[in-house]
Amino acid sequence: MALVMISCALLLMFAGVGYPFNGEHVEKLRTTNRCRNCDLSGADLRGANLAGADLSGANLAGADLSGANLAGAYIVHVDLTGTNLSGANLTGARLIDSNLNTARLTNARLANAVWTDGRTCAPDSLGTCK
Repeated sequence: MALVMISCALLLMFAGVGYPFNGEHVEKLRTTNRCRNCDLSGADLRGANLAGADLSGANLAGADLSGANLAGAYIVHVDLTGTNLSGANLTGARLIDSNLNTARLTNARLANAVWTDGRTCAPDSLGTCK
């Protein structure tokens, strides 16, 4: 019985944990604004100032970047599956060959961003690349 209770407690404690991320990679990004091929999956980067950051090859699946400033960021070959980019500033960011499946882009500013297929978004692009 005690084993069942401990198992249930552990299950509840970790129920909200989705994606693991590497804390050292998050710290590297915050201090250098560069984290190529990093594992940032599931990281809480809400409101972070990552303007001009180099995130090429990173795994950001399930991360929360809502309200983050990613203007001019280099986000090439990045897994953004399930990432929350709501309200993020992606003005002029390069998103070439990145996976945006199930990513949330509600009110994300995409003016002049280079989209996943290489085309440049219109200056009035908000939430979707026009």
